[in-house]
Amino acid sequence: MRLTIEQVSRRYKRRLALEGIDCELTPGIYGLIGPNGAGKTTLMRILADVLRPSSGQVAVNGTPSTTLGERYRDLLGYLPQELGFYSYFTGDRFMQYMAYLKGMSGAQAEERITALLRLVHLEDQRSRKIGHYSGGMKRRLGIAQALLNDPQLLILDEPTAGLDPKERIRLRNLLSDISGERIVLLSTHIITDIEYIAKEVLLLKEGRLTRQDTPERILSELVGKVWEVEAPAERLGELERAHLVGNVQRRGSDVRARVIAEGQPAGNAVPVEPRLEDIYLYYFGDLPEEAGS
Repeated sequence: MRLTIEQVSRRYKRRLALEGIDCELTPGIYGLIGPNGAGKTTLMRILADVLRPSSGQVAVNGTPSTTLGERYRDLLGYLPQELGFYSYFTGDRFMQYMAYLKGMSGAQAEERITALLRLVHLEDQRSRKIGHYSGGMKRRLGIAQALLNDPQLLILDEPTAGLDPKERIRLRNLLSDISGERIVLLSTHIITDIEYIAKEVLLLKEGRLTRQDTPERILSELVGKVWEVEAPAERLGELERAHLVGNVQRRGSDVRARVIAEGQPAGNAVPVEPRLEDIYLYYFGDLPEEAGS
């Protein structure tokens, strides 16, 4: 399968949310990263056929999605940032409802629902009303519904929001397992979610795709530019004014800071191996929300 995004733009009245997005995706996991307001959700809603582009098109193997119509939607699995639940539905009833909307038969749906609820560790909660689910449980149920029709294109907008670290690792492993024959597009502010599983990273800034490349190639550009500096706490402001400063650890009256600089930012600075969080800082000038908190 080949998904082509051809000069896709989207305008909201006077604001241009996306401008000339042009890229091609093939089976594997793609991490979509960028600051709030970069246009990530708008792009994902267009790919999920929830929103139409103002210009440009999305095509599968050369055929526009508008021509494919229902056949395109049959290829999709989508988890939006906010998935509306009826609180009085049980998890099982919600999954049956979603299976019906996807045109799945009763026997086929029941078998698939059982397998997916087991996969996301909700099988023992299937008869419980969703109103009593935790935020993480609701997110796992949302992931299960996105997989109902065994989609060839899986679009996940902040899928790990509300999941604890153990659940996030489990989801990463699941996505890695199922990505061999399908395209998985994953938007996240938690960079570690994609650091080890993404085939390519798409960097989106102010509605424009600034880079599409493998994590390894992007990281190689920062070799020799990421440093660890120990300094008195009162020098932190000086470092921040002169360089891009990432994570900071306080150690009594001193700080240990991760700094991006073309040359050695201080006499005691030592070079360290770049991480994707450093890429975020390098391209966007700030840390993703989770890392900065």
